[in-house]
Amino acid sequence: MGYYKYIIDGYIEGIGEATGDGNITEAEYNEILSLVQNRPIPQEGYGLRLKTDLTWEEYELPPEPEPEPTEEEDMQMALDVLGVSNE
Repeated sequence: MGYYKYIIDGYIEGIGEATGDGNITEAEYNEILSLVQNRPIPQEGYGLRLKTDLTWEEYELPPEPEPEPTEEEDMQMALDVLGVSNE
């Protein structure tokens, strides 16, 4: 059995066990696994990604989309536009 890691643009995107030969040693696999399991907690609004030199890089997360209005909120907005009170 072997071990592998996926690298995309200088970041480790995944690791795993392979049925055949892998591209990393068991020791490297265990080291990366330990880093992932003990990942530091990022600041609010930031994420972390593991670089190929086994250091963490913090990056800003995209803003969360505004939540869709509920059906009740949609109805209330429509009544407000029409100038109708639902009370």
